[in-house]
Amino acid sequence: MEKSNDYLNRLSLLTGTGFFISKNDMVEACGKNSGMNPIAFSENLRGKLLNMADAGNAPVLYQDGYQILWGCVKQKERYILIGPMSMKNLTRLELHHYYRDYGIHTGTEKTLPVFTLSQALAAVQMASVESPVITCSQETLIRDNHLAQGLQDGVEEEILRFQIEEDTAGIYHHTYQEERHLLACVREGRAEDALKYNMVIDEGTGRLSKREVNHWKKVVIVAITLCTRAAIEGGVSPAAAYQLSDFYIQKCDEYDNVPALVECRNHVVKQLTEQVKKRNEGRGSSNYVDQCKDYISKHYKEKIYLNDLADALGLSSTYLSRLFSKETGMRLQDYINWFKVERAANQYGIGILESPGGNRETAGR
Repeated sequence: MEKSNDYLNRLSLLTGTGFFISKNDMVEACGKNSGMNPIAFSENLRGKLLNMADAGNAPVLYQDGYQILWGCVKQKERYILIGPMSMKNLTRLELHHYYRDYGIHTGTEKTLPVFTLSQALAAVQMASVESPVITCSQETLIRDNHLAQGLQDGVEEEILRFQIEEDTAGIYHHTYQEERHLLACVREGRAEDALKYNMVIDEGTGRLSKREVNHWKKVVIVAITLCTRAAIEGGVSPAAAYQLSDFYIQKCDEYDNVPALVECRNHVVKQLTEQVKKRNEGRGSSNYVDQCKDYISKHYKEKIYLNDLADALGLSSTYLSRLFSKETGMRLQDYINWFKVERAANQYGIGILESPGGNRETAGR
């Protein structure tokens, strides 16, 4: 069954890019077409996409010199052409060259819709759902269109060679336990200890680049990412933690010397850790325990699964259970059971019951 034009019209509206049907050397636009789309304007581009579709079994995803993706899905008696799907925001000069190279001369050079690779792959997949060609996975589309050329070719041999070189050089790598200690320091608000563990890990970090500055930029970005997650687990709001993380990761682009990068890393780790400490000072329980109790109060009439509760808070079930027990003195499941009994007792006028941990809880907290 061929795609209806209405379906393709909707895809065009949803994605913001062009969908065209090519049949018997005729090209028909699906949805609104500005007339500035190279698919409609450039016979060379259409010919290239059709030839690529005829030569292979998978839908086509072709990337031109401007990092713009073009799709083509072959059906029984027609082709579906998709694009442009730009992988980046083109500068004014790049945009000018793009239109000129595709033979489009206009006084108004409109910007192009920007796609992530996943969005471009999804657009091609959606266009090929009812195609005679078996619907392809994203991995198949990337592989068959050589979009990651060089990554898969000989990668197993390269991994083996890399392992031999590191073993021969006797390179020490920091342990997982050391990394866990660092993250625990952040999660518990111990800034001084966190900085000390950073220095320990620095001595044993594996090589992430052959260039020293690039190596440290990657080290810093990894450290900021991990410590940001630990700070969130420690009670810092995700929005505040991610905003701070994004700022310092972008700040790394400004530095081309190792001391500045290390100081940048230390500064953000200290800030994140101190935010955890400030967040938890004077509190009987962490923000997550409060959120956990709030979730239970709203869902106590339902079957509460630990994994669902942990997902709602953005934590692992193991960490949530441990945190709840540590701060309340009772198991999470015991609290859930107690809360349900307490609510039932309160409903029938029996009164407020004492929690298993020895605390008196107000219903609906």
